[in-house]
Amino acid sequence: MKLQDRLPDSVTVGRRRYKLNLDFRNVLRMMDTLSRDDLTFEAREYIALKCIRRRAPKNAQEVMMAVRTLLFPETKQSAAKEKLTDFVQDADLIRAAFLQAYGINLWRDRLHWFEFSSLLHGLPEGSRYSEVIGIRARPMPKPTKYNAEERQWLAKAKAEYAVRMTDREQEQSLKDGLRRVAESLIALAEAGGKNG
Repeated sequence: MKLQDRLPDSVTVGRRRYKLNLDFRNVLRMMDTLSRDDLTFEAREYIALKCIRRRAPKNAQEVMMAVRTLLFPETKQSAAKEKLTDFVQDADLIRAAFLQAYGINLWRDRLHWFEFSSLLHGLPEGSRYSEVIGIRARPMPKPTKYNAEERQWLAKAKAEYAVRMTDREQEQSLKDGLRRVAESLIALAEAGGKNG
């Protein structure tokens, strides 16, 4: 989004413009709804859209696709990255960091999703939230004869502050791991066939 652009408050599907309430709370509710396993795909889309609009239109799926494109344009890139934050697990840390860094009380103050996202990603060092994200993102150093204590501390801190995966995320992680193992075995078999 360009610096001179206004905060978006609608999406256009076909020739129709759909007004949206993109307060960060509404978008977080929408994201929670979209991750629910107890609803059909169509029900998730319909209820999620109602989180950011008073009424869901008949073409709810098309409108939700436009909303996703607007709010989360880089999903392919971010899917490959390790998850460093969780809005439920880190809620108190995020609230405290916003109050400490910006004087914004997330219990009361209203923020557009894009404002919230920009401020969250721009939080300066010095807050507990930034420290936790730093621990999660920090790579484990290779072992040497000098860093045993550092590696032990970092392993313990990473375990303490790890983002807890949902059942769905654990299942997907397992599937991804099995797929990678299968791809490796196929590549080895193909390489062995060429050499033999």
